[in-house]
Amino acid sequence: MFPSTFPRRTRNLLALERVLDGTLYDHIPYPFFKSCDTDGTYIPINRRRPSIRSHLCSTVVDDSASLLFSQSHWPTVVAKTEDGADDNEREHLIRNIISDLNLASVMEQAAVMGSVGSVAILVQAVDDDLVVEIKKTCFLEPTFSLFDSRRLIRVRERYVVDSDGLERAGFGEYPPGNYWFTRDFTENETVWYQPVKLESGQHTWDTLVKDEARSVEHGLGIVPIVWIKNLPGNDPGSPDGKCTFAAGIDAMIDADYLLSQTVRGLRYSADPTMVLSTDEYQLPGMMSPQMPKDASHAISLPQGGDAKLLEINGTGAAASLNMWEALRALALEAMHGNRAHGDRVTAAQSGRAMELMCLGLTWLTGRLRRSYGEYGLVSVLNLICRISQIVPDLNVAGKFYGPVRSGNISLVWPPWFEPTFGDMQTMANAVQAARSANAISIDTAIRMMRPATHVQHVGEEKNKITDDIKAHDERLKALDGQVQDRDPTEV
Repeated sequence: MFPSTFPRRTRNLLALERVLDGTLYDHIPYPFFKSCDTDGTYIPINRRRPSIRSHLCSTVVDDSASLLFSQSHWPTVVAKTEDGADDNEREHLIRNIISDLNLASVMEQAAVMGSVGSVAILVQAVDDDLVVEIKKTCFLEPTFSLFDSRRLIRVRERYVVDSDGLERAGFGEYPPGNYWFTRDFTENETVWYQPVKLESGQHTWDTLVKDEARSVEHGLGIVPIVWIKNLPGNDPGSPDGKCTFAAGIDAMIDADYLLSQTVRGLRYSADPTMVLSTDEYQLPGMMSPQMPKDASHAISLPQGGDAKLLEINGTGAAASLNMWEALRALALEAMHGNRAHGDRVTAAQSGRAMELMCLGLTWLTGRLRRSYGEYGLVSVLNLICRISQIVPDLNVAGKFYGPVRSGNISLVWPPWFEPTFGDMQTMANAVQAARSANAISIDTAIRMMRPATHVQHVGEEKNKITDDIKAHDERLKALDGQVQDRDPTEV
């Protein structure tokens, strides 16, 4: 299915991508309902494309990505100063940068693409404009430091392109054929190389010719790529993490073929095969054995003849559907997907009840929060701040923010599901009781109520509460003064 010139890792990632986008059966030439070839040869079922595709793997990936970076699940960015105090001004700048770059959509797409094992986010300044680009890792070869497994030393981008693609990219005219495109991202520069003919054999990378016109020295001191591993795998030294949906691929394929065969059987039941039990020469008018079977055509057979329809009962279809439910549950359980059925919920459930219903999915998304949040989004924000310090005239979506200090950035994640009115009332009563007993501070009380109030900055909310209390006290003093100044004879 893939060129042998690609490394094994590249071929594996490309195969997983075909499963994710639903094209894993496209290389099979025969449709499912074609049982015989043109020469009458029987086509086995495993050589036909399923007519029904359940897309269970992509469903689990989409659900986990939505629970990770959707609009109601986007984390709150918290910035601190060197002494640990809240840095509200820097938080405001980072929030505006996230909004201008539309990082929520970028990270959600990165979570979907990275479900095969890994994903890379390239952040660079092109003509003083900040550009964020998501890259597939199947054509990237990372090199990590021996002392810090998270620190990138170099990332080599290498893939095959034709001469027309080189011409459209501005490389000029090349003879027709396929070429290796190679580019290196290092800690101080981005190195472009001249394309190499694919048919030139196995060449060493020492023979690559640097393209001086396109190579750029960025001087960041770090590789401008954030490499995100999807899930912790068995090999910590591997550039890729564990695939989200690999454990459910086999069950999904069996389910697709089972559903396709069930649909084929149901269609046959609606139009079964007719069998005539008589000699052909006895048919009236020398009729052809291929006869219409609907009620508008009557069949006249000689005495002693018989006509039957090869019908099947519905027990096979019911058993197939039961098996399909078992395969679906097995695949979702293996991938930690959501096995709950929404049509079985008869009343509004609390946020905690919904969390327990989707426990496997929340566990999966909780692990992804570490990969794409603490190791992904935070690293992207720090890299953006680092570039803003190196490039003085950096524009972010047409806006100038100036240098932004990096470091001391963390994330506060929202609850898995929005709390109901009953949840908020129970939470408010618990916080009020704890605050009246002086068991918690105002800061802690605000943080406890954050899931219900969606407070962005605890410090700003605390100042607002303090101002409201002062204004309330001043109003009470003013009312008290008016009562004391009044003449008792006026009553």
